[in-house]
Order: sequence, then C-alpha cells, then structure tokens
Amino acid sequence: MPSHYNSPMKPKKPPSEKDTFEKAPKKSRASEPKRKSKSDEGVFTETEGKIKEGGLRKSLKVDKDYKFTKSDLTPLLKHEVSKKFQFQGKTFTMTDKLKRQIRLAVNMM
Repeated sequence: MPSHYNSPMKPKKPPSEKDTFEKAPKKSRASEPKRKSKSDEGVFTETEGKIKEGGLRKSLKVDKDYKFTKSDLTPLLKHEVSKKFQFQGKTFTMTDKLKRQIRLAVNMM
C-alpha cells in the first residue's frame, strides 16, 4: 500500500476541467528532444578559418559555375599523395592539400 494513503494530509483532488485546459503543460527536460545546431556539431571546426571559397575549383582548374558531384570526386580519393591522376582530361599531381580539399567536398555533399 502506498504511503500517501496513511498520511494525515488531505489527498489532492484532481484538477478541474478548467484548470486542465487553461494552464500550460509542465515542461520536463526529459521530454524535450536535444537538437544540435550547425555550430555545435564540430564536424568542420578545425577547417573553419582555413577554407577559401572556390579552392577546389582553383586546384582542379574548373570554371566557377562547374558543379562537382560525389561520383566525380570519390574516385579521386583513391589516388596516393604524389601520384599523378587525370580529371576532365587534365593531369594533376595529388598533394596532401588537394586530398584534404576533395575529402571535405565529399563530406559536405
């Protein structure tokens, strides 16, 4: 038997219909979903100040209006650093910086 039945205090009466619909429901932290904002994610925080807009386009010598696709960039990641590869008929040497630029572009897609 619960302890509140034996207590000398009066039992609480249930709230009236008016109280139920006029009062705002109680908020509990457990019921609120935790959402992270873009700034809290920390996925790209280490590269935030270092990224230049159009850096990959400049490195791969494509136009400003060229749209990269994941299927174009993913095979480029297989090339080792200091090895030559071709992209759109042009020959490039894979550098550490270029590899990081491609990885970031693929991750952001």
